[in-house]
Amino acid sequence: MSRLVSFNTQALLMLERSNTKCLDDFSRPRSEMATASEICGCHRKVTLQVTLPALPSARELRQKRRGHIFEIDQAERFQVMGFTEVTPKEFPTTTGPCFTRQLVIEHPDQPIGSHLDFVVKHKDGSIHIIECKTTDGIPVEPYGNWVDQIHIQLGLLAVNFTGIEIRGSIIASDLSAGEEEEYNSFSPDMTLLDYYVERGKELIEAKAGRTTPTTMPGILCGFCSYRAGCPAHRDRVIPNEITERVTEYEILDHRKKDLEKSLDPIKKELIAFFGKRFQGVTEDGIAVATTTIAPGETVDSATLKADFPDVFKNCSRPKAGYTKLEIRKLPPAPLAKAA
Repeated sequence: MSRLVSFNTQALLMLERSNTKCLDDFSRPRSEMATASEICGCHRKVTLQVTLPALPSARELRQKRRGHIFEIDQAERFQVMGFTEVTPKEFPTTTGPCFTRQLVIEHPDQPIGSHLDFVVKHKDGSIHIIECKTTDGIPVEPYGNWVDQIHIQLGLLAVNFTGIEIRGSIIASDLSAGEEEEYNSFSPDMTLLDYYVERGKELIEAKAGRTTPTTMPGILCGFCSYRAGCPAHRDRVIPNEITERVTEYEILDHRKKDLEKSLDPIKKELIAFFGKRFQGVTEDGIAVATTTIAPGETVDSATLKADFPDVFKNCSRPKAGYTKLEIRKLPPAPLAKAA
């Protein structure tokens, strides 16, 4: 790792510690309560984070920082559109339009709580909560744990702000691609809140070591520090959201192969017209170039290694490995013959 990358990683670790200090400002210790993100996540991971805390990897730190950057950007957008930012303490008594960040809410009777990314108050006094998510690619539908999380938040907010119209939405942003999508029309459902409260109680029992925590395999399992030994992966459980990604990949891969079949004959026709070396622009403004690659030679590495091991060793260079992904649709099973 270069000195600058190492320096930046240490800086991100310090920023992460500063940004997460507010996560412990509940009325109870975190080990004795359950938060919205914990309830709708993998209980095994949450429990192990309490008993065997692990420092986040450099990759995780950079991904988390991406989320913080998006929240800073979202706050500036609210401000430029006329919403005043207030502190969480000021928010309940401030008239709209205004917003606050990281509002802490707790259930008055149960050890359940949450931090809200953004809470917006409009002129009519109605409240809108926004949960921010940064992604690589925008999903067609919000992930199940996103929906679970915002339902918990809406329920807790409704308990604390009675008699007020409350709505919620999830905003997903792919910062690299410059794409955003809002999933909205969420409203408090107190029956759902009761269900999540019971799930939270189960998590608290697991944190205390009195029960075995449940697993929740999902799209983020590849980044989990506690994946080793996880029963969900030992049993090769494929969750619904992964199944959807597999299906999407298979469909796109099939389209790609069909496109390649159509492209190949057109490519040959165009090369025949333009020749081995050409540069030009069509009337529609499309640049065209052909370049001829000179013939080369390849070496049979297995024969070279067997017959001239010293030469092979001196001429060899390390090559990074990679993981190959193969996804194909299986043919339908034959129908059973009637007896």
